[in-house]
Amino acid sequence: MRGREAVGLVARREVRERTREKSFLVSTGINVVIIVAVVILSTVIGGGSDSYVVGVADPGAQPVAEAAARAARAADAEIVVREVGPAEASAGLEDGSLDAVLTGSELRSQEDPDDELVAFVQAANREVRAAEALDQAGVSGAEAQRALSPPPLEVATVEAVDPDEDSLAGFTFFVVIALYGQLLTYGYWVAAGVVEEKASRVVEVVLSAIRPAHLLAGKVIGLGLLGLANLLLIAVVGLGTAAATGALDVDGEILTATGLALAWFLVGYAFYACAFAVAGALVPRQEELQSSMTPLTLVILVSFFLAFAVQSNPDGTLAHVTAFIPMTAPMTMPPRIATGDAASWEIVASFVVTLGSAVLLIPLAARVYAGGVMRTGSALKLRDAWRAARA
Repeated sequence: MRGREAVGLVARREVRERTREKSFLVSTGINVVIIVAVVILSTVIGGGSDSYVVGVADPGAQPVAEAAARAARAADAEIVVREVGPAEASAGLEDGSLDAVLTGSELRSQEDPDDELVAFVQAANREVRAAEALDQAGVSGAEAQRALSPPPLEVATVEAVDPDEDSLAGFTFFVVIALYGQLLTYGYWVAAGVVEEKASRVVEVVLSAIRPAHLLAGKVIGLGLLGLANLLLIAVVGLGTAAATGALDVDGEILTATGLALAWFLVGYAFYACAFAVAGALVPRQEELQSSMTPLTLVILVSFFLAFAVQSNPDGTLAHVTAFIPMTAPMTMPPRIATGDAASWEIVASFVVTLGSAVLLIPLAARVYAGGVMRTGSALKLRDAWRAARA
């Protein structure tokens, strides 16, 4: 059997076996449901305005309450004013139907009131009391209005402000989470598959027909295509839901960033999958796999946290350095691409470095895999597996 045919056969087998597992189908369905739920909830929670119910127990406080309600509307919030008697005010505060009760001299609440509500009422109180003082001083009409409502200050920024900044921050958060989950999950599947074949002695039968390198390549390619399809499904569902709910303006830039994130998954997976296959080839049983995988798991976990650190300062030294480290680039570069903080040359150079590192790792991993996949009994050291392949 020729090498290409052997690789294709193993890849198809990996895809077929995984897609037949109920656990894979269930986990995929759960991931899709979680993505849809989180996008919808973030829209509902983040899109709603703050609303307060204020009881007015003193007719003299009515102008203050109405001024606070006007200020709240200007700030995309809402203050509902309700006239209440003393008994109704106490009952409303106790059962939670009233957030606060306003009198001529105080704002009373059951517990510590919301800072935003206090700010609205205090500003309204100053406005009303200032109007009363001006009226008593003989200043009224247009002059009083100009004194109470001076032109607002213009707000200007040195750097341009992106109105979609918050939405992009949510998008990049999901990108990092998805890449972290996919790299860890499918890397583990590669290692677990290797150990399973060793423990059941299936690998001895398979390697009687094909070379170890072809078996490794088929396994990595098959699971990689499955992971890419899974990530593509998550991207389509997530972006579709975000567009339908208005949580994100899905334009050409977002679609390009999503496509590049999928490409980064491929090169990141190619790099890590070979290393996970080596981790699986060094141990004879599933029980020992966790200790063998720990260094790789920690590297992915560190990359995960570095991605959030880079997001907070996408043009800092850490962002530029991690872009050229093959272990971290697949998780730190996609968020910077989505927010437009990565230059074109940096994207290309970082991708080439990561892809080149994966290409260089493949033959090294294939040799260690070949030296360790047939060895049973006890766990192997990396050096022993390397020498066994040469022998």
